[in-house]
Amino acid sequence: MDKIEVPTQPETQLKAKQLPRLGKIQLLPVVLVVAVVLCVVLFIFFSSSNSKENEPEVITVATLEKIINVSELSTFTAVYNGIATVNNEKKPEKVDYYASYEARVEAGIDFEKVEIAVDNEAKTITIIIPDVYITEINVDISSLDFIFINDKANTSTVSQQAFKACEADVQAESEQQTAIYELAKQNAVNILTALTKPIVEQLDAEYELKIS
Repeated sequence: MDKIEVPTQPETQLKAKQLPRLGKIQLLPVVLVVAVVLCVVLFIFFSSSNSKENEPEVITVATLEKIINVSELSTFTAVYNGIATVNNEKKPEKVDYYASYEARVEAGIDFEKVEIAVDNEAKTITIIIPDVYITEINVDISSLDFIFINDKANTSTVSQQAFKACEADVQAESEQQTAIYELAKQNAVNILTALTKPIVEQLDAEYELKIS
């Protein structure tokens, strides 16, 4: 177990408190190869169907739901460096140690909750995206590093305890990062556009697609 040796406890506390809450956050867009492939497959399918039947397809909510029904999908990934504070269980007002860590945060939407409305008279298709939420958090346990205030806390189970504390810390911190939610939603818009626009244009190019 890595341990950072320091001269005195007061100096250790000062050093720990001076460490940044958010050392680094890298926002990484998810490579949506599956979505693109799905879009191409559906495009070919509908083209083939139209050529065989020689009859115009009617754009319906059911048709669009089948296209975008991919359930939960992460649309954004953030790499997060943070520091979790772990307090003493018996004396919660006292800090046992600080644990620095690296984590990956996934954000996305539940595609099954996407709302679709088709107005065949006005020739408009409206798609409303549900709220973005944190879909997954992965703390790299090998990245954990410690500053101990209470040497007695440096036990064989400290990594397990610190891991849970880091998960809770990154969950709380990432939920406050508005950029993650904004970029995840924008990616969701891009995905839905890529999935539906080619099909809509193939069936009836006069329809206007609105996604928000």
